[in-house]
Amino acid sequence: MVIDKVVPLVTGALAEGASSTFDVTQVMTDSVNTVQGQLFSVLAIVVPAIVLVVGAIVGVKFGISWLKKIRG
Repeated sequence: MVIDKVVPLVTGALAEGASSTFDVTQVMTDSVNTVQGQLFSVLAIVVPAIVLVVGAIVGVKFGISWLKKIRG
């Protein structure tokens, strides 16, 4: 198996004095910050569009009902 060949290499490299620079906490923090930034950038585009569409729908509904009241 490939894992059987890789594990001794990694443990041997670490045992010879090399230090691991892989920090799970930092990787997860960076990932969450990236996702958060992307989510907010999408929301900055989507929310105004939704407000515009809902406003148009409500305006058309009120406009039609107002015209019906005028007509009698």
